[in-house]
Amino acid sequence: MKKNYRYAIFLLVIIVVLFFCSIGIITLFQDKKIEIEKVNETDVAFVSDANSIVINNIISVSDQFGKSITESNNGDFGYLEFEVVNNTNEIRNYQIFITRLFSDYKEINPSYVSFYLTDDNNKVMKGFDTNKCPSYEDFNFIDNKADSKLIYKDSLKGNERKKYKLRVWLTENYVVDHSIEEQFAFNIGARAY
Repeated sequence: MKKNYRYAIFLLVIIVVLFFCSIGIITLFQDKKIEIEKVNETDVAFVSDANSIVINNIISVSDQFGKSITESNNGDFGYLEFEVVNNTNEIRNYQIFITRLFSDYKEINPSYVSFYLTDDNNKVMKGFDTNKCPSYEDFNFIDNKADSKLIYKDSLKGNERKKYKLRVWLTENYVVDHSIEEQFAFNIGARAY
């Protein structure tokens, strides 16, 4: 009987120890609410004198010429200098995107519109450093902005600013027909994500 009594106490002690160990393990691995800083799109600002480019069907040029554009030329080709600014003290990921604008004019086929993005020192940005410059059709839509296409993404340190130059032109494969007025227009912007 003493043997059974000792055995029962031993089992009771094991059960109590296992019970408290399981509570400790559950508490240790329990889903804890982690505070994640919410990112607002406005944490990053797009700063420029203008935020749109309009290309008319006036002239088509080579990529070599397009990469050397230094100013806008009345719709022949586009050039825009802008900054992306982090308005917070924290690191922020950001996207530069374009949104097509539609007008009363017939639209130029977007596959003939070439893009070239550099920083303010003319260093080519990733995705634009290939022999063939990307066209509008080469960019992907942004998940929650169905009408906008992502052209570049990067990150900024707290309160950091980055300057860019965007050049846009009609590829030399585009056949200009001056009897029809055509254009391709878009807005450009930036946002945190």
